[in-house]
Amino acid sequence: MQKFLCLLATICFLCWGTNVQAQLKVVASIFPMAEFCRTVGGDLVQVKQMVPDGTEPHDYEPSPKDLAEINQAQILVYNGLIETWVQSVLQTSPNLYSVEAGKSLFLIDGKTDPHVWISPKLAMQQVTKISKAFIKADPAHKQEYTANTQKYLADLAQLDKEFAQLQHLSNRHFFATNHSAFAHLAKDYNLTMLAVMGLSPEAEPTPGDLQKVIQTIQKNNLRYIFFETLASPKLAELVAQETGAQAAVLDPIEGVTAERKASYLDLQKQNLAALQKEFAQ
Repeated sequence: MQKFLCLLATICFLCWGTNVQAQLKVVASIFPMAEFCRTVGGDLVQVKQMVPDGTEPHDYEPSPKDLAEINQAQILVYNGLIETWVQSVLQTSPNLYSVEAGKSLFLIDGKTDPHVWISPKLAMQQVTKISKAFIKADPAHKQEYTANTQKYLADLAQLDKEFAQLQHLSNRHFFATNHSAFAHLAKDYNLTMLAVMGLSPEAEPTPGDLQKVIQTIQKNNLRYIFFETLASPKLAELVAQETGAQAAVLDPIEGVTAERKASYLDLQKQNLAALQKEFAQ
């Protein structure tokens, strides 16, 4: 009996090892890319997120250990524009299959904005690109990837419908202290994003800057002044004190913190709820 149990354990171990080895090894740059990869791939993929949670992705540079992990991967999935380190990696790893999920989606009003995943409409296109890449790399599991993708696209389509309801509200103005991340979201749902140009949430605002923000908040009768999760809330809190508005989070979902660890869909629903409170009459 003992020999039989040992043999059974050995078989299970070998089968488990085979399954692990059969997984598609994927390196994803930032949280939303990793989230999309895991959802599309399910148990068929092993996803490593390069930029750690809570880290500003614009400032990230891969360590030698990170580079070694990238070189062991079969697919590199990245958004584009944000990951300044990707091109040098691709030059040193020419055989690595890479997917720039945001390619051709950045342009908005004549400018480029990398934060395309913030719009559910554009996130759907990114998910579709990732799915096609997985199927190309692992055609034997096309059916599974397709099923996972269709289910997730349905969830994103529902999220899109919920955001689209904002267009029917009479007041669609919002103020974000670091506004660049929400341009695609604002355009796709006909929202008006207010900002004071040249104002950085990390810098100490001048009296003139502060006055401009206060006037903008008061002129538009705004209830909230939004700040991002990885940015300092200092400016938002200061303006809130001066205007009676409330400081609140509008999450760009690019570097999720431990305190706000949740899925992309859940974080987007939190963003939607925050905007609904602002737009409510």
